[in-house]
Amino acid sequence: MNFNLYLDDQTAKDLDQTAEEMGESRSGLIRKAVREWLDKKALGNPGWPRSVLEWNESAEIAPFESHRDELVAPSEELLA
Repeated sequence: MNFNLYLDDQTAKDLDQTAEEMGESRSGLIRKAVREWLDKKALGNPGWPRSVLEWNESAEIAPFESHRDELVAPSEELLA
């Protein structure tokens, strides 16, 4: 679906600069932003993007808990 979107000059300039920095088109960046906004609204604004919420565990990545024994105990000194 195509539609027109009118932006003020500064917003358009910021959008162009951000799109270039990210290697995206303006339309692609706007599409992602709208999708993220709609997902947050539909999911009650959980604060996590859809890609995180739908992430499936990978066999190549060790579970976070497997590194717990590597954690350093907190210092007993108050301001350490």
